[in-house]
Amino acid sequence: MLGGLWMVVANDRAVSLDLLFYSTPAANLGLVVLVSFAVGSAVGLLIGLNLMEMLKLRSQLYWLKREVRQLQDALGDKR
Repeated sequence: MLGGLWMVVANDRAVSLDLLFYSTPAANLGLVVLVSFAVGSAVGLLIGLNLMEMLKLRSQLYWLKREVRQLQDALGDKR
């Protein structure tokens, strides 16, 4: 927290970002860096959580397919 506050105070130059079709109004450089870090962290966290959920579901699907295959083999042996 103090590092973020120090960054805003130490980097007090005003900057304007030129995006593809939009130019942002001038803002404090430290604030721009902190907001960029926060947005990037949030997006990374959401993607990471989604990826973990997908991996968990793929693992569950693998074990269920294995169980089905074992049950089919057991039924095939009794016929």
